[in-house]
Amino acid sequence: MSSVRILRQPRWLAFGFVVLLVIPSFLLLSRWQLNRLEERRVTNDLITRHSAAAPVPVDDVMTPGAPTGTVTSDQRWLPVTATGRYDAAAEVLVRKRPLEGRNGFWVVTPFITTSGAVLVVNRGWIEATGGAAEVQDVPAPPIGEVSLVGRVQPSEDAPDPQPADLPEGQITDLSVPLVTGGAAAYPGYVTLVESTPSQGPVPTPIPLPERSDGPHLSYAVQWVFFAAVAVTGFVI
Repeated sequence: MSSVRILRQPRWLAFGFVVLLVIPSFLLLSRWQLNRLEERRVTNDLITRHSAAAPVPVDDVMTPGAPTGTVTSDQRWLPVTATGRYDAAAEVLVRKRPLEGRNGFWVVTPFITTSGAVLVVNRGWIEATGGAAEVQDVPAPPIGEVSLVGRVQPSEDAPDPQPADLPEGQITDLSVPLVTGGAAAYPGYVTLVESTPSQGPVPTPIPLPERSDGPHLSYAVQWVFFAAVAVTGFVI
């Protein structure tokens, strides 16, 4: 039987149709991975440039009372300075924040600046101890006037109201309105870099994200390889 007659058989027609469908799909998936690689490189470059910038007063970057959605990528990771005092009584823990493979919490404390506006400060990470509802041991923030440097981050979205079964003093997400309770506050929060006086080694400072290309390039190559395999398999 000739090759032409074989290819006219229903099962080979169906097989050929599947191959014609699969090839552009695999190539589109490869292109999608390349787009993700480009997005990741842009993000990595932003983190590198902004985190290395000289600190500026927080009022140069954020406006107290502005909507939380006003913190953009142009502001994210920029170091800012502020002076004031911590409101330790309003401190909360943000749940389910792993670090280096260990489960833990972010320690978040409102910071009353000298202007009276509230700056939400992520003081760092502590490891979770005991059961889910157990009270965590959190080192107190420095007392009195504090000068700090922190990196700007946008407020997170959070369920409102929060789940009823949350332990007291814990929240699901770092939402500025959840922490401040509606007080006049900056629209984003900051991750603490340093302060005077220092708060010590605990909580652990939040590190910058890993800035690698990730697996996207290898995945893009794999999808092209799969497309080639589909063509080769059909011919063979």
